[in-house]
Amino acid sequence: MKRAGDELGGYLVARWLGSGGMGTVYEVIDADGRHVALKLLHPHIGADPVARDRLRREVETLHRVRHAGVARVLDAEADSEEAFVVTELVQGPTLDARVRGQGALSGEPLADLARGLLWALEAIHAADVVHRDVKPENVMLTAEGPVLIDFGISQIFDADRYTQVGLVTGTPGYLDPLVAAGAQPGPEADWWSWAAVLVFAATGRQPFGGGPIPAVLGRVAAGGVDVAGLPPEIARAFRAALVPSGTRLSPPDLLAVLEGEPDGLAALDSLDATASALASASAATDAGNAATAAVPAPTAEPGTTPIVWPTPKVPPTRVQPTSQPPPPPPPPPGAVVTPTARSAQLPAPRP
Repeated sequence: MKRAGDELGGYLVARWLGSGGMGTVYEVIDADGRHVALKLLHPHIGADPVARDRLRREVETLHRVRHAGVARVLDAEADSEEAFVVTELVQGPTLDARVRGQGALSGEPLADLARGLLWALEAIHAADVVHRDVKPENVMLTAEGPVLIDFGISQIFDADRYTQVGLVTGTPGYLDPLVAAGAQPGPEADWWSWAAVLVFAATGRQPFGGGPIPAVLGRVAAGGVDVAGLPPEIARAFRAALVPSGTRLSPPDLLAVLEGEPDGLAALDSLDATASALASASAATDAGNAATAAVPAPTAEPGTTPIVWPTPKVPPTRVQPTSQPPPPPPPPPGAVVTPTARSAQLPAPRP
């Protein structure tokens, strides 16, 4: 743990801000006197040369993301075991703290949150980056709107070598179930997490409840999102956006529902109709298969002779006789013949 006044990679530590799955965050002061946020990565990550090399490659991509709704990456240290990433310092509470302290959002504030985060994610995806850890703790609320922090950090360190051994970066309840099942994270995974964050903001509760991680993941896989108490149309929209697999309600359509736009409800109705038609077709197919399996074998009518189909006879296999060797030629006159085992059993010839 660093203390105020400590030097870290050319930055002066001002105070500790928090810790998470990837490392510890400090408010630090750079050489120009600016206050910025420095995330000191956990030692096991900083000691991994593969992770540090990935950081060198990816930081240039992260630098290209310029949007008011995204905390900019300013610097990174990849040549030391004390590896770190420096970003803009965003002043304001997290969405998690705001909701827990003041209650859930509804109406225009909820729509404003959804719109601001949508624009931020679009900017991140335009740079071919996936956030991978969209959650209430990574959303800062400012006077200008919501700001996403920690973007791209999981992408840097969730390299192939980690996913190959079954380690997936993400927060249960906000991690796309397809990614939890092993799919490669993409923009669609961020959109699923975005919808889950909005459910938290709208209800003040974890979208898939609490308890042991396996229980949360089970509710996620079953599509059991908690939307109790929300207006029916908004509850329907959240369910449609958070289905575990298949066609999901698109982010623009979910935003339109939250804004009360007719286009959003029309898209939701169309999606529901399509899902209902597919479910009916699947049920009909299952019923047909079950009916076919239940058809009994044909039986004879009472008083009639049942038809018995003869078993086809297989012609016997002809065994070709083994050719016998020709008998040996008779011995020449006067030759002495040694009896074989068979000839020794015969009576001796008479003189």
